[in-house]
Amino acid sequence: MQSVQPKYGYGMTLSACLWLGLFPLLQGGTYATLTHDKWVIMLALTAATLLCFVFDLFLRFRGKARRLHAGPPGDVMPRRGILPFVSASALILWTVLSCLFSAFGRETWWLGESVRYEGLATQLCYFALFACFFFSRVNLKPVLLSAAAGVALFFVVVLLQRGGANPLGLFPPGRSYALNPEFQGTVGNVDMGTGYLLLLAGLFLYALLNLFPPVRPSPSGASGSSRGAHIAWAVVLFSALPVTVFLIVTMDVQFGAVTLAALFLVTLFRFLPKKLRLPLLILLVVLALLLVWFWPGQGGGLWELHEILRGRGRPSFGSNRVAVWDYSLRLAGENPLLGGGSGTFRIRFNQYLEENGLVIPEEQDGVLLPHYFDNPHNEYIARLTDNGLPAMLLFAALVLAAVFRRRDRLLPLLSPCGAAVFCYAVQAFFSFSVCIVAPLFWVLLGLSFREAPEG
Repeated sequence: MQSVQPKYGYGMTLSACLWLGLFPLLQGGTYATLTHDKWVIMLALTAATLLCFVFDLFLRFRGKARRLHAGPPGDVMPRRGILPFVSASALILWTVLSCLFSAFGRETWWLGESVRYEGLATQLCYFALFACFFFSRVNLKPVLLSAAAGVALFFVVVLLQRGGANPLGLFPPGRSYALNPEFQGTVGNVDMGTGYLLLLAGLFLYALLNLFPPVRPSPSGASGSSRGAHIAWAVVLFSALPVTVFLIVTMDVQFGAVTLAALFLVTLFRFLPKKLRLPLLILLVVLALLLVWFWPGQGGGLWELHEILRGRGRPSFGSNRVAVWDYSLRLAGENPLLGGGSGTFRIRFNQYLEENGLVIPEEQDGVLLPHYFDNPHNEYIARLTDNGLPAMLLFAALVLAAVFRRRDRLLPLLSPCGAAVFCYAVQAFFSFSVCIVAPLFWVLLGLSFREAPEG
């Protein structure tokens, strides 16, 4: 009897479930060492992913060998170009060159000289994850189920913390949610928590939309069990998506709202007639500019935009992001081709400030602000300063290739994993790469090139 090669890889499907469902929940039992603990867990799961990849390769080649006499039945997965992998390979190669030609030694750029652990070793792990999932066959349904279960448990931990409890003992003695609301859940800082949740928001939303295709109806002959499974999946996603959005909104991180708005607009335009898209976009931009110009708000990002449009911008805006972005771009100009090497930003940036007499504001209108930075809080600028302009452009090209893998003119037609990548790409303008969230992005980025086209 002829053996049938499985449509999906068992090993890599399991690995994706572990990354999207389990990894966000794993920690060392305290916020005090959470980044280091996540880094160690990331290394272990990366090694497990490589083993899963080898296991699936073994099954695949064994299945092919058994079918030699019967002739090849054809690839069960859609073919796709190799260009994204070439771009990712060029990115990691340029990153290696940046480190080798760095003014700093291996002890600095290999692990990174700050507590973020964003050195070359971590960058190699990210590339390995991308490569494994780019060349793998993953069943997305169990991955979605794992992600939904993971965010449900994350939700429980957050609610208990907000209620005054300390589940898992994450808050060290003398700390609590009431005293430190900037730490919530099992990923630590709310910026990181929001980044994780935004990935899931895009994933769940477009998986839900795929259950109800706008054009092709369900087959009339669908069995009762198929309809039941369809309804069950809808219930899971309808439950997971509101929980995810609720957490993003209540964590009250500004780039969370910005990213959700961008995801909503891209989704809205998808259902509009083509002739209405451009006029609506222009109308929304004009209305937004008028709102910002005439209504100053009561503080926060809207008021800061109002002040910038009025010519009254300050370096302290965006919790000092304006100052840090400005100074980081000046620093990048010192070595625009190769940067300073992975994980070297902290020492180079603070030396640059001291040597040039530059100061980051310590307060804004009496409100204390963070004024010591070990990264520019913008992943694209971080690529520029650490690894040079080619690295930044290659990273941006890789992200754009995933987002615009399918498009209708200038409108991306997102898949579930592509929508997660889109959300990460938007929030990356205001956040940074760290082993708490970035591995999930690289997993989803690899998967986004493996998803079958819609329709």
